[in-house]
Amino acid sequence: MDSDKYLEGQSMQRPPLFESDSFIYWKNRFETYVKSKDLDLWHVINNGDFQPIIQNPETKLDEVVPFDKQTDDLKRKDCKIMNQNVISNASWPRNEYERIFMCDTAKEICKTLLITHQGNSQVKDNKIDLLVQQYEQFIISEDESIDSAFARFNTIITSLKALDEGLNLAATDN
Repeated sequence: MDSDKYLEGQSMQRPPLFESDSFIYWKNRFETYVKSKDLDLWHVINNGDFQPIIQNPETKLDEVVPFDKQTDDLKRKDCKIMNQNVISNASWPRNEYERIFMCDTAKEICKTLLITHQGNSQVKDNKIDLLVQQYEQFIISEDESIDSAFARFNTIITSLKALDEGLNLAATDN
C-alpha cells in the first residue's frame, strides 16, 4: 500500500505510518501505540528478550522454562510473537524495511531506527545544542501570525523534549 493512500486514523490495529522526515513525531506516536496495546511489548522493545523463569521446587534454583513447557499465557507473551506483530503490522517504506529486515528483535529494530534517524549521542548532543540556540533566539517577526509562531516554537520544544527527556529549558536562561 502506498503511503499517500494510507489514511491515518482509519485503524486502531495498525501502528502509525513511519515517515523518516518526521521521525520524532513517529517515535512518540509509536511508543503510545505500543504501550496502549501491550506494556509487556514495550518492555521487550526497551530491554530485549525475556526468558520465563520459575523456581525449581527440588533445587530451589531459578530455571528458564522451555517453550514446550510454558503455559498458554507465557507463550502469548513470548517476544518472538510480539516482535512479529511489531514488524508485520507496521507500514514500512521500502528503504526502511530493507534497513531493518535483518534485525532479529524489536529492540534491534528500534535501535537501528534511532541511530539512523536520531543519531548517536554526539549527533544527538549537537541537535540539542542547535535546538537550544533556536529556543534562545526565538522571535516572532512582524508579518508572522501568532499561530505560525506558536507552531514553530512548539516544534522546537517538542523536538528538545523528544531528544532529551531531562532537559530543563529554564536552566538555559542567563
